[in-house]
Amino acid sequence: MKKLILIFLILLLFPDVCFAIEEEITLPKNAEFELKFDEPKKVLFQKSYINEFSPVLNFRGVYDADIKEERSNFTYPFILEGGGEIKFDESKNKIKIVSNFTRNVDDLDNKFLGKLSDVYFERQINNNHKIVIGNSRLPFGIEGSKSTYNLMFSKRAQIGDNFNDARALGVKYTGNYNGFSYCAGGFSSTRYLQDVTDGAEFAGWLSYKPFYEKNHIFKDLKIGAGTNVGAAGSGYSVFGSGLEWEYDKFLFNIEYAYADGSNSSEYNPNKQEGFYSTFVYDLNEKLQLALRYDIFDYNTKQPDTTVQKYTVGLNYYVFKQRFRFGLDYTYTLNPGLNNDSNSINFLTQIML
Repeated sequence: MKKLILIFLILLLFPDVCFAIEEEITLPKNAEFELKFDEPKKVLFQKSYINEFSPVLNFRGVYDADIKEERSNFTYPFILEGGGEIKFDESKNKIKIVSNFTRNVDDLDNKFLGKLSDVYFERQINNNHKIVIGNSRLPFGIEGSKSTYNLMFSKRAQIGDNFNDARALGVKYTGNYNGFSYCAGGFSSTRYLQDVTDGAEFAGWLSYKPFYEKNHIFKDLKIGAGTNVGAAGSGYSVFGSGLEWEYDKFLFNIEYAYADGSNSSEYNPNKQEGFYSTFVYDLNEKLQLALRYDIFDYNTKQPDTTVQKYTVGLNYYVFKQRFRFGLDYTYTLNPGLNNDSNSINFLTQIML
């Protein structure tokens, strides 16, 4: 026990240390830790069928102060996730299981399965292609395809919330070739690993870098489009397109999507559409400025259902995405409620 405490203190003081575990600790003799705070933690195995094990423990909390004319609302929603990732067969194969301990599953039939997020097997076919089988994020949208922990703001754009933020049970194929990158798959339209008899769905996204062979500022310009169609409810179809450009300290993207019914966390029969644009500038290695314009029509068949949001944010990366703070201010125009609002969000994110 004293050795475990000593090792823990060493890790806190020297996060870049890499050392072998002594035989007396109940880990295999051929195991060693690889510990860098700005990277996922790993237990490496020598001459073993399992190549490495990476534990997952993530916290993401947002203090939300929503200030309106009639009333104000102060909340602190947070995500606490835990699990692990195992690589084996010379790291060509991977199994990942992560549970969201704080997800509200009161309305779900199977509450245990409802807590699970990523539960999948991944096979690396070659350096450019892989296949994923299990419950994973749907490959649709620029922001929608990104993990929550890689967002520039404390909250997704309205497109992301209503169209993109979903995981489903199925099979997807990911690859890239000559400037093209693509991901597509077939899934169950049921969410949260519940009854999978609701129907099937397809989701896919194709991107292209037209100047990927050119050595100039537009080398990383990426244009993409995709769709998510399925059979839940009376059926749904979402179509989107976008552009993303990164250069030096700058990032710029725009994305548009239209839906005739949608199925993010739950089925919605309305016709909806939305657009957002983001501009990001790295002030220095740790401090980042982000601006976003975000507009969304929650029902194109009804008047006064369009919500506009203007957001400015600052991100401070202590250890990249693994330990960061964020501060956002959002001004919201909501003519349907005739009640514009101001909100301040403070983000704390820790990924051990």
